[in-house]
Amino acid sequence: MDPLVELITLWQKYSKESSSPSVESFCTHVLNRKKTDQPADKSCGLAFARQLGKTSSLVKAYFKIAIKEEMPDIELGWYFLLDAIGDSNEVRKTDVVSFSLMLEPTTTIDILNRMLKAGLISERVDPTDKRARLIKITNEGRVLMQKLTQLFENITSKLFTTIHTDDILKMTTALDVVTHEQINVVRSGRTKKN
Repeated sequence: MDPLVELITLWQKYSKESSSPSVESFCTHVLNRKKTDQPADKSCGLAFARQLGKTSSLVKAYFKIAIKEEMPDIELGWYFLLDAIGDSNEVRKTDVVSFSLMLEPTTTIDILNRMLKAGLISERVDPTDKRARLIKITNEGRVLMQKLTQLFENITSKLFTTIHTDDILKMTTALDVVTHEQINVVRSGRTKKN
């Protein structure tokens, strides 16, 4: 196919799928598409995963320090669980427990029970399955989530000052793609064998 025809065809497809198509976003989309056609180098992926782990640990350490100083009665796990629950209006408790990859299921249940006691979440029986429980964030939980988000935004803005905003947005987008691709694989108990 003629390169110009291919480019026009790609633009037509992109402009139909994009909510606000622009030349800049189209160029980024095309360049990223070309890059994703090439498989990631295995050693590069491992180095990236290691650095993600180190950075994540560093961020959590700063978050723990900030919570201890600013809100001593709050647990760091509450933020991550509120964030996971907050993505949906109401969620099955088992889904939150199974997706809390960094915590043991019993630990997650204990934390959720403390959050319930503190009034940050509410719980009810699932009308479609009497054995299951549905949980959602309460108004108190939303207020706490806003305070924690503001506190953590202040920390991360200082922590990542040496990284350009465009680079942060690119990494966030790339990691978001991986998360969305792999979330169902993890939930179903399978791992990708490549």
